[in-house]
Amino acid sequence: MTAKLFEAGLDITVEQWRALIPSYKHDGLTQGQLCEIMSQEKTGVSRLVSALEKRGLLRREASKEDRRVKFLFITEAGRNLMEASFDPVLEVLVNTVKNIDPAELAICQKVLWQIITSPDREENIFRNAECCR
Repeated sequence: MTAKLFEAGLDITVEQWRALIPSYKHDGLTQGQLCEIMSQEKTGVSRLVSALEKRGLLRREASKEDRRVKFLFITEAGRNLMEASFDPVLEVLVNTVKNIDPAELAICQKVLWQIITSPDREENIFRNAECCR
């Protein structure tokens, strides 16, 4: 995907792109919510948000009630970049699954969604990792 974004003349990493998606869909998320959505640690997301803010793609605003809480808003430049990325990203996704049987892909997606939304996801991941050693 990195190569396809570069080919399209879009100066963004896949990780930065992933961080912009939630703000593109739901402006005003908190940085904590972004951490949960991305399943990443606060420090990594904070660095990512800082880089996006420096590039003018995202804007942070402190909450009036609690200055520790930061709301994230995608800028017009960020919105334009996201919209320009849709075709190249879609092309990558289509090519990635083109040789997979649709029924098998549906099963895979269903199982992955069950893993992602499981309330005890981390516990299951570690338990399954132990059994596979």
